[in-house]
Amino acid sequence: MADVEVFIGDLSDGTFHYEGGDWNHNYPKRISKFFPKGYELFFSVLDDIYYNRVEGRQTDWGSHTCPMYPNEILCLLEDYYKRDMDDPKVQELFEFVKQLDPYRQYGLVACEMT
Repeated sequence: MADVEVFIGDLSDGTFHYEGGDWNHNYPKRISKFFPKGYELFFSVLDDIYYNRVEGRQTDWGSHTCPMYPNEILCLLEDYYKRDMDDPKVQELFEFVKQLDPYRQYGLVACEMT
């Protein structure tokens, strides 16, 4: 089974192409730490994409990217981490997201790591 992670990526990364591009390492440059409990969140994000609860698509052989504003990321994370809000790593993640530019989209990336 592949190692999977979730992180926030920079959509302005010139090597990333949300529309098209080749599927070899086509995901935005990581700007956050890997999320706590990333394995379970990976599959939750994929479900959200495939059931059209969030905009997103497969951009690489093992990667899906969702363009999101920070407030959208926070809403998704608040639901997912509702039982882990006291975890210091979760608190650190929320603080990171809150300091992002609220008027800019970032990539929420669910990625297989090989």
